[in-house]
Amino acid sequence: MNKNYIKSVFSKEESIFSNDVYKYTIYHKYDSNPREDMVTVGSSIPPNKFELLLAHLLFKTVELTGVEELELYQNEIREILREKYEDKQLHNKPFSLILNRPLDLYEVWEKWCSSSTYQDILNIKEFQVEGLNEIILDTLLKRTDSESNYILRNFKALSYLEKAAEQFRYTDADAYKFDVVDVVWRIEDIKKIIKGDGAVSN
Repeated sequence: MNKNYIKSVFSKEESIFSNDVYKYTIYHKYDSNPREDMVTVGSSIPPNKFELLLAHLLFKTVELTGVEELELYQNEIREILREKYEDKQLHNKPFSLILNRPLDLYEVWEKWCSSSTYQDILNIKEFQVEGLNEIILDTLLKRTDSESNYILRNFKALSYLEKAAEQFRYTDADAYKFDVVDVVWRIEDIKKIIKGDGAVSN
């Protein structure tokens, strides 16, 4: 698949939703418990757009965290789809004749992650809904496994460090004095985040 295909899918100025409802089974090739981990989603987003949306969510997660190994799970994707991409008219539309369309997240990633398509999928404007970044990060922060917590604590610490660094852009002497105090607070927050303490200032 290539850029021309992506452009053709969104060549018309139209909603991402169709007049039919499709049933998708989302799974991952390397699931440890395939039957338990797979999920079923009903959506009026047609198959060609739905697959690109899955790729968009997978790539967006990598862009936000900077960690390619950190993937969204199927149940997490289902909740994000319900929250951000659910058709308000979904229950008034008929089901497609093809009732179940399986989609392997591993294959979706491998199919679209090339250098020629990765950024194009991230840039699909129809998928860029308000609050998407926040809900992805909030979803990841709900995980309890130690590896995810370690990665996300470091990610949060980095974001706070960047905020602290911004304070040094001032040149006014009086403003600078106040900003040094803020930098100290940020550093203390970073220490808490690294230790796993979520009680930090905003």
